[in-house]
Amino acid sequence: MVAEPLTPEAFRPFGSVLRRPDSPAEATGPGWSWWAQAAQLPPHERPYAVGYLALEPAEPAFDWAEHHARAAELVVPLDGECVVYVAPPGGEPRGFRAFRVGAGDGVVLDPGVWHGAPLAVDRPLSAAVLLPQDTGAQDTVVARFPSIPVEV
Repeated sequence: MVAEPLTPEAFRPFGSVLRRPDSPAEATGPGWSWWAQAAQLPPHERPYAVGYLALEPAEPAFDWAEHHARAAELVVPLDGECVVYVAPPGGEPRGFRAFRVGAGDGVVLDPGVWHGAPLAVDRPLSAAVLLPQDTGAQDTVVARFPSIPVEV
């Protein structure tokens, strides 16, 4: 599988893209510009928690995926490019696609979208992940397929 460039149109079946808007900034000052609603996460009954993800370059392949039936998830690489792999919601993960997400851009994964930990492209990097609190314990289904890993 080849990692695609990240565009809002290509990613729409899986969620939305977070990046610097093309529209004029809503407010500016010396050295800054502000857009108040660059992306949205749907309301949730639990507060959102911010996770910190450290990524290291590894084999560009994966043998597992997870989904959250009720929770959307925001992934934002902070200091480097990563590859996010996703598959449509459904009983089993199939039909994976991969997207290159640059530092400062991000993706909001819709509830039910299969995904896993992003892959570092060429160097260590950090990512911020926003999920409703305790999603890992309360709303995560994991599928493993070690005999047929997917290569990116």
